Amino acid sequence: MNKIRQQKQNKAHKQGFTLAEALVTLVIIGVIAALTIPAILVNTEQHEYKSALKKALSALNQVIELNIALEGYGPIETVGMANPEHEDSLYNFFRNRMNVISTSRAYAWGNTSNWAFFTADGMRYEFPTTPKQDMGGNFAANNEKCASPGAKIQDDLGQEYSLPCLVIVDVNGQRRPNPRKTKGSYKVPAATGRSKILDVFPIIITDKNAYPFGVVAQRAMFQHD
Repeated sequence: MNKIRQQKQNKAHKQGFTLAEALVTLVIIGVIAALTIPAILVNTEQHEYKSALKKALSALNQVIELNIALEGYGPIETVGMANPEHEDSLYNFFRNRMNVISTSRAYAWGNTSNWAFFTADGMRYEFPTTPKQDMGGNFAANNEKCASPGAKIQDDLGQEYSLPCLVIVDVNGQRRPNPRKTKGSYKVPAATGRSKILDVFPIIITDKNAYPFGVVAQRAMFQHD
């Protein structure tokens, strides 16, 4: 009887983990977590940026469609950003039809002063007063007219234009990674050669639509990864 009991005790003892085995298991789990969790967090963050970009583009396109339907004109008939305070400026074209909670003139892309507004969903939309032409594409000087690239679009005065306007969208507003401070210049993803998706995207505005500009913005909008 004692022999049978001893065999059962030995079997139960063998089925358990020793302290060393448990510690080794915990170390292995910790190493795996350290290697995988950062990648999961980055991937989740980038998917959030993609979803927010799609939401921002949808909002911009809805404003364009609504204004064309109700007022009979689109972005090409707006007043250029050389005169941003004008009631018919490109800035006010969008600001008047979006859920804006605050505005600012303190942002800068490169050496450009941007007029910006914040919407209730936490996004920031910026309108450069003098958009640069160093992102691998051309933009209408001072955002004067917004036309489909190379299309020779006419405004209501019969003048022809073929360059789009530029809007910069920060999909998470004040939160990092861009920008870290209110004043001063910061980087916007280049048109080519950058694969990491951050929270700032260049958007081109034509006479009828808003489109993502550059490899990063287009990848965020269209590529499923």
